[in-house]
Amino acid sequence: MKKFLNFILSKAFWFNILGIILFFVLAVVILMVSLKSCTRHGDSVTVPTVVGMDADEAIELLDNEGFGYEIVDTLFIDSLPKGVVVEQNPVKESLVKHGRTVYMKVNTRDEIMVRMPSFVGEQYKVLDVRLKHAKLKKGSVKWQKDGDVVNIVLKQLYKGRPIEPGTEIKQGSRIDFVVAGRDPNSKEEDEEEEEKVSTLEEMSKLDEPAPEASGTNFDE
Repeated sequence: MKKFLNFILSKAFWFNILGIILFFVLAVVILMVSLKSCTRHGDSVTVPTVVGMDADEAIELLDNEGFGYEIVDTLFIDSLPKGVVVEQNPVKESLVKHGRTVYMKVNTRDEIMVRMPSFVGEQYKVLDVRLKHAKLKKGSVKWQKDGDVVNIVLKQLYKGRPIEPGTEIKQGSRIDFVVAGRDPNSKEEDEEEEEKVSTLEEMSKLDEPAPEASGTNFDE
């Protein structure tokens, strides 16, 4: 027991303990510096804005600023120029780590073709939904009386001519329609009804008996 206490109290023992502590402290410092160097912790950069840019220009910008890039999808938006970036992730001005990949959706440079559906015989009220599903747009609508049939599509036209179902046309094309019935926004029929009512009122007045004449009786 005395030898053990003398060993603990000896300088050699405490030098060994101090050496072990210094070794662990140094190991932790080296590990933290290595992790920071590998992950670039705290080294954040701002994502540039590429939405609205031509895809080739956006790629060049991202490459020059040290970002990765990937086009994940192509869309068709006829109101935007072809080949421009429509969406980006991460969004503009986000703070990210250096070298982060920016994912982009681009408006296609190619014309996308779709097959013309058959709308003839369909209810007019479902046209908007059907056209959206077919990725087409509604053009002009002409209303035409067709007996007792109302609100039914009679004809489908593309650039003024009838178009058969299955015909390939550009996505986003406008389709014109001839629909049975009357335009719900038109006042023409209402005006006709008002004229009929007015005519009937005038005729009913003519049928009323004339009032008896009143005046002085000279025979008295």
